[in-house]
Amino acid sequence: MKPMELVLRLGLIFGSFAFLLFIIYLMKKGKLEVKYSIIWLAFSAVMIIFSCFPYIVLVLSDITRIINPVNFIFFTQIIFILLILLSVSAVISGFSKKIKQLAQENAILENRVRELEKSMNK
Repeated sequence: MKPMELVLRLGLIFGSFAFLLFIIYLMKKGKLEVKYSIIWLAFSAVMIIFSCFPYIVLVLSDITRIINPVNFIFFTQIIFILLILLSVSAVISGFSKKIKQLAQENAILENRVRELEKSMNK
């Protein structure tokens, strides 16, 4: 292995482990919930595997008939990004429904309070 290849591989391994540790740190501090961090943990695990065993990337790029192994890595990263966007969209949709329900319940309660105030003033 050439010295530059070794430096790149070690950089990828270090970066992947640093990313994993950062995700764990965010989870520990409560800034990232476990249910939302699963996709990030999977992404970092795949990147660690790819950086430690580059032959897997070569085999998978041959199986998928992607000419350059780097393009296969970009392809997998795009898939992970799309999965993250989909999960964020699902969470936002759930929050949107909850906000709408809360606004409706608030309007009903306001109406009841106004009716009670009117009945007390009479």
